[in-house]
Amino acid sequence: MRVSIIIPVFNKASYIKETLESALGQTYSNIEIILVNDGSTDGSFEILKAYVEKFPDRVLLIDQENQGVSTATNIGIQAAKGEYIQFLDADDLISPDKIEKQIQLLSGISIKTIATCEWVNFKNDIQGNTNVPYGVFRDFDSGLNLLLRFWNEQEMMQPAAYLTHRSLIDKAGPWDESLTINQDGEFFTRVLVNAEQVLYEAQGKVYYRSPGESNVSQQKSERAMKSLLESYRCYEKEVLKIEDSERVRIALKKVYQKFVYDVYPQYPDLIKKAESLMDSLGVREKTYTGGPKFQQLSKILGFKNALRVKRCLG
Repeated sequence: MRVSIIIPVFNKASYIKETLESALGQTYSNIEIILVNDGSTDGSFEILKAYVEKFPDRVLLIDQENQGVSTATNIGIQAAKGEYIQFLDADDLISPDKIEKQIQLLSGISIKTIATCEWVNFKNDIQGNTNVPYGVFRDFDSGLNLLLRFWNEQEMMQPAAYLTHRSLIDKAGPWDESLTINQDGEFFTRVLVNAEQVLYEAQGKVYYRSPGESNVSQQKSERAMKSLLESYRCYEKEVLKIEDSERVRIALKKVYQKFVYDVYPQYPDLIKKAESLMDSLGVREKTYTGGPKFQQLSKILGFKNALRVKRCLG
């Protein structure tokens, strides 16, 4: 079975060589690497061309004007010929056995099964990586149950940790090119609602490079927060098609509540909209978000009062 590794690239000249070496260094040999240069201006394109010349049978390069990561990813999917899809950011790394171990795990079982593995944080050297204390690093008997774990416990899966059959990718549809943030979370919600099970492979690993300060600040703009809230509305739309239950609505309420927690006190119109979406779910049960201390404060003072105290403390 061929695996297509899709790597969108925009101005990652400092990191792309290391990322490509991790992709080319896979112990699983039946791979193709789809590089989509998204209008880079920092010399990334020249690096990518050199790899195509060196590995013409394994690396395909598509060059386009800058259109954003979702468009670049969609173009990569269209060009991919593999039965399985591996997404990889241009500054992240995967361990040499990642794909091989996951293919072994998925061999002989339903194509509606997704494989995951552990992902860890690093800055410059993967030897100095830090583990993420999440409960997602295990099997789930449905993709929906993994989504509920994300939303109830404020956890996530780094997209490169998945290995997904092409049929699930196609059924989910393209990445949403209108979103400017959380495109991966919204896309994999559509993938996971159709997954029969999620299997955790304990040996492979993804190394997620911690974003720089400029990336973080950009993700806090009003435009980004509006897009983030829209991605959460997409969560609601997709998951309620599969199961409209109290447990799902409680988890969705926590998603909107976490949005308010993260945004407050900025962008009052967006907060008001999130609160309206929370109310429309019709969940009477009190829900709590944030860290343990904040949750305890919320139980005593109420969510909004706890936010005001948090703001004052600063």
